[in-house]
Amino acid sequence: MKISNLSLAIGSVLALAAPSLYASETANTDETMVVTASRSQQKLSDVPRSVTVIEKEQLSRVMDQSRNINEALSMLVPGMGTSVHGNLSSKGQNQIRGRRVLLMIDGVSQNNSFLDFGQELSSIDPQNVERIEVIRGGSAVYGLGAQGGIINVITKRPEAGETQYRTKVGTNFQEFGSDSLSWNVYQEAQGGNDTDQWRIGLGYDQRGGSYDASGNRLPSVNNADDMDNINLNGVWNRDFDAERSLTFNFGVRRMEDNDGWCATGGNGAEGKPAEAVHCGPGYNNNVAGKVGVNGPAQPNNVKRTFANYQLRYQDIGFAWGMLDVTGYWMTQDTETFTLAMKDNVPGSPTEGQTYYGHNMTDFDRYGMKLNISSMVSWADITWGMDVEQQSFKQPNSVGFYNNTPDVEQFAIAPFSQFASQVTDNTTLSYGVRYEYVRLGVDDFIVGNTHANAGKAVQGGNPDISEFLFNVGATHYLTDNHQVFASFAQGMSTNEALRAIRTGDSDNVEGAIQPIKTDNYEVGFRGVVGLADYSLAGFYSSSDLGSTLNYDETNNRLESTRAPERVWGVEATLGFDIMPNLRNDNTVSWQEGERKLDGDSEWQPLDGTRIAPIKITSSFLYDTQDYGRYNLNLLYSGARDKSDEITSGAGYAVESFFLMNMGAYYDLPVGTINVAVENLLNEKYMTPYAQAERNNSRYYFAPGRRIYLGYEVKY
Repeated sequence: MKISNLSLAIGSVLALAAPSLYASETANTDETMVVTASRSQQKLSDVPRSVTVIEKEQLSRVMDQSRNINEALSMLVPGMGTSVHGNLSSKGQNQIRGRRVLLMIDGVSQNNSFLDFGQELSSIDPQNVERIEVIRGGSAVYGLGAQGGIINVITKRPEAGETQYRTKVGTNFQEFGSDSLSWNVYQEAQGGNDTDQWRIGLGYDQRGGSYDASGNRLPSVNNADDMDNINLNGVWNRDFDAERSLTFNFGVRRMEDNDGWCATGGNGAEGKPAEAVHCGPGYNNNVAGKVGVNGPAQPNNVKRTFANYQLRYQDIGFAWGMLDVTGYWMTQDTETFTLAMKDNVPGSPTEGQTYYGHNMTDFDRYGMKLNISSMVSWADITWGMDVEQQSFKQPNSVGFYNNTPDVEQFAIAPFSQFASQVTDNTTLSYGVRYEYVRLGVDDFIVGNTHANAGKAVQGGNPDISEFLFNVGATHYLTDNHQVFASFAQGMSTNEALRAIRTGDSDNVEGAIQPIKTDNYEVGFRGVVGLADYSLAGFYSSSDLGSTLNYDETNNRLESTRAPERVWGVEATLGFDIMPNLRNDNTVSWQEGERKLDGDSEWQPLDGTRIAPIKITSSFLYDTQDYGRYNLNLLYSGARDKSDEITSGAGYAVESFFLMNMGAYYDLPVGTINVAVENLLNEKYMTPYAQAERNNSRYYFAPGRRIYLGYEVKY
């Protein structure tokens, strides 16, 4: 092997989970470096995929006029669904191009593959984010879960030098009610020398409630309103010498209810939005005041804890190239609000009667990622292996059989990725990953609340193994314009516990039925004068897709498996109107269908999967001495009978238009910012809420909200 030390040195600081150095990124340049697409550094212009890179300052501006990172991503990422207001379960919005997205923090997955609660976006503290890389379209480079794409959140790194501090405080409120007032504070410190560098941050966020554009109080059960958050994150890095380093980082976020407004009176089928009634913290909808077998319903202290720990070793003097090894442990622990639990066990002394209590969940993921980056005469090679163990438990407080069996999952996946310069103007990227997954389920009794309650189910160790391939090419038409095309396979498991826990089968064999997706994409991108552009078309298909449908009778989500296909177009355009005025625009359109049985016609996928056309436009104006201003616009279109959407996909979706704006002023000490979310006080309902029509989540989004903040570095 002919290995370039210079190439390896650059790769060592850019590989996998984004160490501290990045090539500078400015508008209209091809020097942006990304690491998520291939698990090693690549120029963005060489990647044969659609990629969105969100830098710290850009994310900060949007987050200063929004209370959730979900909403920021929906504004910035083409193909991503519009946010479900404040919903801890961001289903629909956690999809790109109509399929489930894999969320990672520093290269480690946050998704729950047993039961998709869709809460992984809640694990992110925006103050700890350095940048976000989004791969739009399915991929197997990082393993299971990325049918629709990858969101890799890269956390901040420390800088050597004298100790530096950053303090940020803020508040936000609506004009409709005093209980909408929220406030937050964040304190950060960092420093170090040439050998050891460190950074630590601590934040607290107390959130009030929300009102719609007409001044009506909105429910807060199951979303991020009326909640307190505390975040602790940090990193320590030691450089043993010029070639070897060891980095430890962690992030812990705890969320806890401080009040509760329950949803009542909603009827999604008839288009009647739910109203909010004060029920206090700790109750699910329509539970407060009820009496069960175990006495009056008592509120539970609802809390959710997300934690990530990583230890990473890098060695650019390794014999085969650059060695990168990461060990990790992530955990999600929750306690739900008090809810009704009906005993359906035949012959039980309390058969048919209701208890009031809460569920608990304990989800753990730990493993190791081995990455080696080498260079030979004919290719840059990134190869290695991922090994991972997951476990999940869901006990309850009333002594029933667990709602789901205890389950474990082991996965091992060797992989290789290659990048070859085929001609002076053409780069070919290609790779393969072998995925082996084994589920471990002991014999269990179906939980009391299910229709098959009390049924004995034989456990087992079902497994799957698949080879997943990708290939793509980028051709430089000129120095400033490229055409690219790619094929990539992605795969995820089918939320095995959603099928197993109901006891519809006497055993768990065949419980893992993978969703394997073939993704095709072709596009153009480039720079023309002061403007940059991209245009891409995509198509994906899967023989056995999965759509979640809400079962009102049993108050649960059920999975429908069927062949699926999704296609669409995305475009971006950015340009410098003046040296101090920048405009960026995106357009994304998608459509999808499924076939419920072999003889049926293709039917449209519903709005919980397929987002309507979305157009965004943002302006950033820097006056130098008189402040910086930004304006963000978002139009979400309709899917209605003219698209034949109601014939096979449930409910139509209506359009809406949102405008957010912000301003920043530098004071003699620090910076103050003012922002307004939903500036025009638009009364609208998010597409997912319109399409799902879940009675307890069918209500309007918030009206206008005002933000004030102050930040100082010292």
